[in-house]
Amino acid sequence: MYLSHYHLQHMPFQISSDPRFLWLGEKHKEALAVLKYGVLNNQGFLLLTGDVGTGKTTLINALVNSLDSDTFVINVTDPRLDKLDFFKLVAHSLGLEAKVRTKFDFITSFGNFLHQAHEDQKGVLLIIDEAQKLSLDSLEEIRLLSNIERQETKLLNIFFIGQDEFNDTITQSECRALRQRITIVHHIEPLNEKETVEYVNYRLDMAGTQRAIFTDRAFKEIYRFSRGYPRLINIVCDRALLIGYTDELQTIPPKIIRECVKDLRLPGEARQQTFREAVRRLGPSIRRVPKAAIWLSLVLLIVFFGYIIASRFLGKPIGSLFGPTDRSQARSASKMAETVEPSHSSPPTVLPAQPPREIASKPTGQEEKNQETGSPTNVKTSGTGSFPGGSKWVIAFGYDTNELPPENLAKLDELAAHMLLKTDLNIVIKGYTDSFGGNEYNRNLSAFRANVVKSYLAGKGIHPTRIKAMGMGDAAPLMPNTTSEGRAANRRVEIEVEAPKP
Repeated sequence: MYLSHYHLQHMPFQISSDPRFLWLGEKHKEALAVLKYGVLNNQGFLLLTGDVGTGKTTLINALVNSLDSDTFVINVTDPRLDKLDFFKLVAHSLGLEAKVRTKFDFITSFGNFLHQAHEDQKGVLLIIDEAQKLSLDSLEEIRLLSNIERQETKLLNIFFIGQDEFNDTITQSECRALRQRITIVHHIEPLNEKETVEYVNYRLDMAGTQRAIFTDRAFKEIYRFSRGYPRLINIVCDRALLIGYTDELQTIPPKIIRECVKDLRLPGEARQQTFREAVRRLGPSIRRVPKAAIWLSLVLLIVFFGYIIASRFLGKPIGSLFGPTDRSQARSASKMAETVEPSHSSPPTVLPAQPPREIASKPTGQEEKNQETGSPTNVKTSGTGSFPGGSKWVIAFGYDTNELPPENLAKLDELAAHMLLKTDLNIVIKGYTDSFGGNEYNRNLSAFRANVVKSYLAGKGIHPTRIKAMGMGDAAPLMPNTTSEGRAANRRVEIEVEAPKP
């Protein structure tokens, strides 16, 4: 309708995912590279999360388009199906629906298809969109599909795409078996103001014009309304071009954006905006408050912060400045910093996407018993409660497994909470193995161990760019590998909190 008015050849701000208008900022390029790596290297389970309208579907379409014909893609856009209908949908995507009438039919046909695809050197990718709508039973059924595998490799990659609330689902205790199999986690953030300008100008360029249609102040209003969410950017810009066309404007000023925002808001949203504006108008009123009240407030603030400063210098909690504290609190605090002894209750887990095992020698007797349990022997997980820069602690892993010992999850949660507050700190994670197995196998196993820990921390909200994971193989043993105790000590992940660079 307004194309000729602005000398455009295409509609620049359609909500549909048109690959011609795919704009990849640094965040999206990083996400696409990480996800493509996970698919091409058979990493098993992958997870992409983001708020509504951040461009998850657009990114997935870009990923699928970047894959060649050697990858079969199954895209489930609505996972709210019962068990059999879900199986039939997957079978239909692969041309197997005529053979599926029961779950047994599906497992048999699907398993045969995966093995044949592997023989033909082809990969299979199952994409579950809107993953936050999956029930716990459905998640367990999907996890069980990953058990169709060969000893040396995974036959199926499963890719969850969901809104932020899916993180709450996947971290429930009922999903811990699935959570520990997710090796790659990525979260899409909204665009910042600079990226918003680049995004809009790119789409206008692809539509046929390089002319500056929106003024700088108009861009500020666009970002203020959209907060960097691409879908909202498209909606308000499309509406602004239409109003500019009806008003015979060649350049869109900020007042047009404000008019669009007013038209787009629902009544409830308008009331929220009115409330925020009322709060903002309180500023001049505060200046009319009597000076005596202002001075009294300042005195109270000084007293309050004085107690805080005094408590830090004296090494006591604030409450102890006013009187004795409960001794049970002191005992509880001391237990937080104690060394944790790993339990021996965690069962062994088969490592996903492993290369062929190359055993150098076979353990016997008590050593074989220790390895079969998958439990580390005489290895302690240590660390400081405050995680200052430069601190380091160790997680012991069982024999031939990349499963996180559950007794360490609380400590990882504590580390994640600390890192969310200390944004100037980064984490380095190094995985290690014992000397059993070939060099390539041990490097892959140690890398899996490091990435499992990284994925867990990323799932707690730490940006992946702040976490560096490395597989060190059987290098730098803590103890000689000649005994079962020594090998148990060497099967570990070391986590180090890096202090900010001067």
